[in-house]
Amino acid sequence: MVRPPVTRAQRPLFRCGGGGALSVCSRLSLDFHPVSTSPAQTTGRPETARDWRALLLRTGTASWAAWGTLVVVCVGSRLATTITYIEDPDSLRFALSVADGYDVAALQPHFPGYPVFWAVGKLFYLPTGSFSASFSIVGGLATVGIVWALLRLRDVALRSVEGAAIAGAVFFSPLLWLMGNRYMPDLLGTAGAVAALALLLRALPLVPAPRDGGDERAALAGFVLTGLLAGLRLSYLPLVAIPALLVLWRSDRPARLMGAGTAAVAVWLVPMVLDTGLWTLIDVAWAQTTGHFTDFGGTVQTESDLGRRAAGTVQGLWADGLGGWWPGRHWLTGITGAGVLGMSGLGAWRMLRRGRWSARRAWLLGVCVLIYGGWMFFFQNVVHKSRHVLPLLALLLPVLAAGATALWRRRSWWARGAVLGTAGAYAAVALVLANQHRDPSAIAQAKRFVETQTAQPGPTRVASVPLVNTYLRTQQVDARFLSVEDSTDVRRLQRAETGRTLVVGTYASLPDRPPTRTSTFYHNPHVNRMWPKVTVYVYEH
Repeated sequence: MVRPPVTRAQRPLFRCGGGGALSVCSRLSLDFHPVSTSPAQTTGRPETARDWRALLLRTGTASWAAWGTLVVVCVGSRLATTITYIEDPDSLRFALSVADGYDVAALQPHFPGYPVFWAVGKLFYLPTGSFSASFSIVGGLATVGIVWALLRLRDVALRSVEGAAIAGAVFFSPLLWLMGNRYMPDLLGTAGAVAALALLLRALPLVPAPRDGGDERAALAGFVLTGLLAGLRLSYLPLVAIPALLVLWRSDRPARLMGAGTAAVAVWLVPMVLDTGLWTLIDVAWAQTTGHFTDFGGTVQTESDLGRRAAGTVQGLWADGLGGWWPGRHWLTGITGAGVLGMSGLGAWRMLRRGRWSARRAWLLGVCVLIYGGWMFFFQNVVHKSRHVLPLLALLLPVLAAGATALWRRRSWWARGAVLGTAGAYAAVALVLANQHRDPSAIAQAKRFVETQTAQPGPTRVASVPLVNTYLRTQQVDARFLSVEDSTDVRRLQRAETGRTLVVGTYASLPDRPPTRTSTFYHNPHVNRMWPKVTVYVYEH
């Protein structure tokens, strides 16, 4: 049957199935659906398997591009600020271990040997032939590792406002940048410790349950990293000890976790024992361990002034780590400090208010911080070396980033202006210190001065503490070295009648007469707190 044509007057304003922004049907039994006049593909929602594959490809490509950019920027910036001198005796030991040969018995480096760090540094030294460049490459990669670990700890993506804020806070932290160029394992150790902590906390169940083992893959990776951490930076183990024990207790397969951790330890311990010898290694370990706690380690037993220890800890975190103001610093650090303090306070308040983490994990993280903080305060050299605060500094940076993120999302000119102003001052402090770091330290300048004196005719004697003498002698300074701590050497020094005597340090009264001349060398103590001022007294005979 042929239907008669419908005239224009008979057509309804809205027809079933389309024609306008909305479709209305006169049959009330049908469902009402809004219909767009635009093509279906513009909704942005994947509907077919092909759409999903394209979306995942785009997302994955963007994520890889972001991480690739971060790697290039971190490694490139650290290479651009590479230092080409031996900064202090600690750096000397690690430089010799990579460039000369690994020998724990000869303190190249000192016990516990840091074999994992040495292996990573050697991996880049072999193709580059430069231990300075290889340490900077390791420092850049360690910076990326810290960013990754903190993002996992906060459970945010790099391609987010908070993720970018965390990456920026880590990248421009003055102390993290400086440690990225130093010939030391601390920055890579911090990356390993924070990554292990993030994985172990993720492995724990959110709520206590009799048979809930949490995330077993995270637990396995966390135990492997913990085992490697023991060969990377042994003194950072207290940070992850409690989570590791809790994960082991909660796991349905504790033997598997113990096996993974033991295998990770064996990877570096077995070659170390074979290279050094078991009994030699035990002797060196005993001597260095007892010396650390009772003699030269800067622990509470040898540096018992708790006020100085507290001031050193605060200076390491606040002034050296976050670029805040400290007596004698530039006024720009006051702007940095005010902005960092305000945003960190806001970030802490928002974290407590929102409770993005479960209370159980947050409390456990706090316990880890307290345990490591106590260990560091009493048993590490916090008076003279800022680097021991690195794990605590890394865990503070997400708080700063959370505050910056909260201000940025307010979309007001004053809030974003405050973020940009603080970020600019924060970055400026880091860049100035990184540039100053390229100039030789005070002891390195003194070493060059001593070399110019030894080139002159006649015998040259150098008198100082054993650590300085070792620093100079190992770098082939041609002189006779006398220890100011040895009474026999002091008598020889006082009886000297020919040549010249160079006294390095504040021991000018030893020769019992005024010096012929003095030379004093300096570096910024916020670049390296060890020996920022070194005086050389010259006595001509």
